[in-house]
This record gives sequence, C-alpha cells and structure tokens, in this order.
Amino acid sequence: MKKTLLFFFIVTLALSAAAQRNRVYKSLKEVRNPDSVYVLQLRYKRLRQIPPKVFEMRNLRRLDLGRNFIDSIPPAIGSLTKLEVLDLRRNRIRTVPPEIGLLTELRTLNLSRNPILDLPDEMSSLTKLEELILWCTGVIAFPPSFVALNNTLKLIDLRVCPLKWDDQEAIRELLPNPRKRWDYVCNCE
Repeated sequence: MKKTLLFFFIVTLALSAAAQRNRVYKSLKEVRNPDSVYVLQLRYKRLRQIPPKVFEMRNLRRLDLGRNFIDSIPPAIGSLTKLEVLDLRRNRIRTVPPEIGLLTELRTLNLSRNPILDLPDEMSSLTKLEELILWCTGVIAFPPSFVALNNTLKLIDLRVCPLKWDDQEAIRELLPNPRKRWDYVCNCE
C-alpha cells in the first residue's frame, strides 16, 4: 500500500511539473515563483524596458516580448541561460549586448522590425542557434566570427534589409549552409 501511494505521489508530481512547463504566463502578476516560469509572453504590453523580474526566471525557455516599446536589451539578459526562444520583434532596440552570447541554449532569435545595424561577435557562441530572424532591420553584414554558426544555423531571414549584391555575396561566403531569405536587390546608391 505504501509503495502504491509513493508511486502515485511521484507520478502526480511529475505530471504537475510537466504541466507547469507548458503553462504560458501572460502577466508578471500571475508569477508567484519565478523558478516555475518556463514560458513568458508579454506581447502588446506597452513595455518600455524588459522588466527586471524577468531576469529572476532562471528556468525560462521561451520569452516573447514582441510588439512593445523596448529600446534596449540589458546585460542581465545573459542570466537567462536556459532560454531557447527569444522574440523581441517590433520594438525599438538599436543595439544587441555582448551578453546575448551567454544564451548558449538559444535556438530561435527574432529581432525583426528593430533599428539594429550590427550584431556582436559574442553571438558566435550561440552554437545551437537554428533561426536568426532579422527581417526589416538595418543589418547588412555579420562579424567574421559568425562562421562558427554555419553548421547549426538553418535559416537567416534578412528580408526588407538594405542589402546590396556585395552584401549578399559576403554573407553567402561566410555562411554557405543556412537557408537565406532576402529580397532581390540592386546596387543602387
């Protein structure tokens, strides 16, 4: 009888933990224990900065802060080392801090529709990165260190970026393996 109860308790605990991992938090007010948050979606919240409480969520796997007014990514982003998906689309971010390179579990990074011009060398540490979405940014080149991402990166989205033929060719040479999405361009000045 005791073994049956113990087994039931362990199974219940495991199912509860699995259910918690699938729960999508859509407000920081819902969060009682930061370690229990695996998915946080704060889209359309009119945020001007990433709330400091987010950086206490050490088990966070998916973070969606898209469609806000965030203008910078603080260095504390590097504390979210279990993050697999980071969505910062449609904000006002101009620079990406080097600490983003500490997110070594990151598989998808969406920075589209931000006025970003450059990416830090440290992003070459993101060796699990599969999708880099830079649609409608000002990015036209990658640091040479990005060659380290050639075998894991599957997709680079550079549509609506001000790329010229030479820019595209340089990206093809640096990263020949990933699929690239970009617009047809001209060498117009």
